[in-house]
Amino acid sequence: MKTFKRLRDIVNANVHAKLDKIEDPEKMIRYMLQEMDETLVQAKSAAAERLANCSVIEQEIAQTKKLLERWEHRAVMAVDKDRDDLAREALTEKNRVVRRIANLEEELIQMQSIVDSMQDQISKLEAKREEVRDKQRMLVQRAFHAKEKKKVVETLRQIDAEGTYQKFSDLEHRIERMEADAEMAGFSGSGHTTEKQFAQMEHDEEIEAELASMKAKKTSKSKKES
Repeated sequence: MKTFKRLRDIVNANVHAKLDKIEDPEKMIRYMLQEMDETLVQAKSAAAERLANCSVIEQEIAQTKKLLERWEHRAVMAVDKDRDDLAREALTEKNRVVRRIANLEEELIQMQSIVDSMQDQISKLEAKREEVRDKQRMLVQRAFHAKEKKKVVETLRQIDAEGTYQKFSDLEHRIERMEADAEMAGFSGSGHTTEKQFAQMEHDEEIEAELASMKAKKTSKSKKES
């Protein structure tokens, strides 16, 4: 039964297994609810048809039981009239009707079993539909989260596969070396400047000493001339 199979498929559907095949999870959920509604209509129609069949069988059983009573009455009447030939015919028909009733009752049991099973599946589908409706917003958020999480994982996997992180690490080391070189250059420059300052001071002292010596000689010469 296609409707019954489709009903089982919908009840057992896994939303997250289809996330990779659809761009809009919210649209998927709306589509799923629509599928559930359509399947429920078909399943309920099929169940109603089976229930109608059950009613037909029950009516046929009731009519056949009346026929059974009629042949039983005829058999008794034939015996009372000493008509063994008619009694045998009546009993033969009675036994045929008994077998017919047994077959009808077995058919009714099987049909009722099918109806019960379908109604059970319908109840499950209705419960699942209400669950999806109640959790629709949460399912949409979970779907988007799952897609984004998968995207992040794939990005990280791609980075590892292409050695991008290693390139970044090498670049970091290069920058650290550049910073170290800059610090060393700054330290060397500072030392060189200090050395120049000391050299200038020493030069200035020599000039001042020479100037003082010249002044002293001039003063000494002036005193001698006086």
